[in-house]
Amino acid sequence: MRTEKNLQFGVYIIDTVLLTAFMIGLHKLMCHVAPDLVNHINNLPWVILIYIISFSFSYFLFPSLIPLRFIKAEAIIKRIASTCFMMLLFVSLIIFVSRPFANFPRAFLFYSMMAYFVFLLTERFILKAILTGARAKKKNLKNVVLIGNEATVYQLYEKLKTPIHGYNIVGFFYDGICNNEEIAEKRIGGVSDIYGWLTTHPEINEIYGYFPKEQHDTINMMSKFCDNHLIRFYYIPAINVFKGNMTISFMENIPVIVRREEPLRNGINKLTKRVFDIIFSALILLLIFPWVLLWVAIMDKMQSPGPIFFLQERTGLDGKIFKCIKFRTTKVTNDADEKQNSPTYPFGEFMQKNNIDEFPQFINVFIGDMSIVGPRPYMVQQTSAYSRLISHFMVRYFAKPGITGLAQVTGFRGEARYIDQMEGRVKKDIEYIENWTFLLDLKIIAKTITNKFRKENGNAYETDNKLHID
Repeated sequence: MRTEKNLQFGVYIIDTVLLTAFMIGLHKLMCHVAPDLVNHINNLPWVILIYIISFSFSYFLFPSLIPLRFIKAEAIIKRIASTCFMMLLFVSLIIFVSRPFANFPRAFLFYSMMAYFVFLLTERFILKAILTGARAKKKNLKNVVLIGNEATVYQLYEKLKTPIHGYNIVGFFYDGICNNEEIAEKRIGGVSDIYGWLTTHPEINEIYGYFPKEQHDTINMMSKFCDNHLIRFYYIPAINVFKGNMTISFMENIPVIVRREEPLRNGINKLTKRVFDIIFSALILLLIFPWVLLWVAIMDKMQSPGPIFFLQERTGLDGKIFKCIKFRTTKVTNDADEKQNSPTYPFGEFMQKNNIDEFPQFINVFIGDMSIVGPRPYMVQQTSAYSRLISHFMVRYFAKPGITGLAQVTGFRGEARYIDQMEGRVKKDIEYIENWTFLLDLKIIAKTITNKFRKENGNAYETDNKLHID
């Protein structure tokens, strides 16, 4: 579509103009703040030209996602990171193999790329806000027609009708009776009426249609008609075989419906989460844990002599059993893996209420048994019981268990006395698995910390050990 291409080109022009302004401003700033970094930059216009050429190459490889109508912030950040990384490679290649730039300060290159990442990120989100606002005011719209009278068509309509996405739903074509009043009011005609109608409405940009499997000929006719009239046709498959989220994947050229989308199956996402877990847990273990350990050891010896640590078998990723490390908060018993409640002592009860007993789980995170954020791990006996009582309970174990999780920061943190409370917790755990992003992890960590300061832990005993199973 010409409008989308113009928008993409417009973003490129804005980027190059702002990149020029950025480089001039950065150079002037460095002259005052760190003159040693720019002493050997004798020809700034040529340097700016090299940056623009490098950006152009990287933009060609990783074009802006801003013109897209459905795009998450995480995808924008990843694309900008890719763009800046490729820029770094191109600029390095051009400068460091050129004799005129033999003395070019390498530190300036790295600092400029770091600063430009922040600059470009800010620019992208400002452009996204401007574009979203324009679409909400019915500018930059795509005129769309929907075909079909099925639940999947209704679901798509609910997504497309949101003003910020920039779709103008002109109407529906379907046969039979529709129980949805909003859609019924937008009915233009039956499916067979669409061909004649489209010939007098050249403003239509896209058609989304659902057709039963016995109407393959109709699908082919519609596709051919749209090709001949410069209309993009999208076939809506009957994916309402499952309830809840799902996605379409491909094995070679064969489409298959995936029961649920799991972002953490992506190798890059998995690596990102693991690297963060290692860095975060290492910092905690080096800077905070030794002092907590000393404090706990002293208090334990005074009130309840025995082991400082307590190992308990929990269910982890893919249902595998691991030893969860905790500070001991109860009197020493021989049935800790099976008995849910054991007598505590004063300091042990204090640790439970304030979750201090969970500090050693950062060791589990560091060695890879757990993650900072994820569904809370349950004892093996509880997993066995609740997998029989609660539908989809085992889906939780498609992800590594975490020290904190989405359920814990959205109202499912305390003691779960009833099945419906546990069902709500499981629902949130699955929501996390299906919608994981790195920013979501950061939000959950931030929410966990703020909840501590707000004293939202009045019933926060070891939440996973207080469930009573008869």
